[in-house]
Amino acid sequence: MHKHKILIAAAVVVLGAGIAQAHHSFTQFDRENKMIASGTVVRWDFNNPHSWLHMNVVGDDGAEVLWSFEGSAPTSLIQRGITGRTFQPGDSLTLMYCPMRDGRPGGHMGLVKLEDGSFIVPADGGCSGNDEMHELWKGRIDEALNSG
Repeated sequence: MHKHKILIAAAVVVLGAGIAQAHHSFTQFDRENKMIASGTVVRWDFNNPHSWLHMNVVGDDGAEVLWSFEGSAPTSLIQRGITGRTFQPGDSLTLMYCPMRDGRPGGHMGLVKLEDGSFIVPADGGCSGNDEMHELWKGRIDEALNSG
């Protein structure tokens, strides 16, 4: 009977690891392409398993389109000082993101520039990069804002 319990426990661990790995897949995002979008916050869903930022982004044709950007889970965000009140409706943001592979408007957040000029990283590995990449993208975000 003891061997049976050990086998069941091992199977649960193996299956659970597979499910967790599948959950943290970033395959829907094109991680090779980093893009910049500016817009106005409509809603910030500070939810498990992932948070979502919804913003209106003005397209080349002048029309506003609702975009959605995935971020980390609340437990990870709170450790970085990002809360359910960080993004408020009406806030103007500019962010670096990895776009959706299927072309839908949105992606995975990497680096966000707030209205006060500070930067935060609400990503969990899908598009975040490292400190060196953050410095590069801070410059690119500022260039995009100054040219537009």
